Amino acid sequence: MTGYMQYEDSVPRTRKRRHPLRTTIIVLVILIGLLVALDFGARAFAESKVASEIQSQGFPKKPNVSIEGFPFLTQVASRDFKDVQLSSSNVTEGPLLIQSINAKMTGVHVNSSFNGGTVDNLNGTLSVTFAALANAMTSQAGALGSLGGAGLSLSQAGNDEVKATLNLVITSGTAVWRVSRTANGDISIQLVHSSGLTSSLLNGLGNITIPLPHLPLGLTIQNISVTSSGLVGTVTGHDVSFGS
Repeated sequence: MTGYMQYEDSVPRTRKRRHPLRTTIIVLVILIGLLVALDFGARAFAESKVASEIQSQGFPKKPNVSIEGFPFLTQVASRDFKDVQLSSSNVTEGPLLIQSINAKMTGVHVNSSFNGGTVDNLNGTLSVTFAALANAMTSQAGALGSLGGAGLSLSQAGNDEVKATLNLVITSGTAVWRVSRTANGDISIQLVHSSGLTSSLLNGLGNITIPLPHLPLGLTIQNISVTSSGLVGTVTGHDVSFGS
């Protein structure tokens, strides 16, 4: 019996080894995951907050805001955001329905309360469908406005021109307008030539101005071009403020 006990004592016992490195790695992974989740959560909150502040400045609807860059929390600490994307669709400005607005904001500096700030530069585009342009034209031009149900159909006639086909009960014809921006940023539509339309129908159609009373964040139209699907305009803004 004593010999057996001596033999048992001589057999090395297997001990459970601890793995401090593996434990440390697991803890680090968990912490990183929590920090990433916190970063994305803070980003989503800030994006919604900035969008609400932009809307409070007169934007017709709450836009989509995306703050680029990672990590986000370091940008919060400095209250300085290098790249913020703004987008919105179906925005009504005066008589015109804008299909989409997409802009990049650089140098966004927010105040200590995070309820307002300034933007160094904005650059982007807006698009308008031919149908929306036709509706705006009929609402702004007296003679053409009386033809609201006459079947006004617009198409591209050149890089800066649109062609209208009017199908009336007693006659039909075409007209071509040149599209440009005015000095104060509105849209000017000037009649270039027409065919098949009487002078009475053309009264008031020589120069149509479509006002754009309030683009967001001080955006102004720099130029307008006509594409196969409608109008595309480039917009810019500099040193503008938003929020409280």
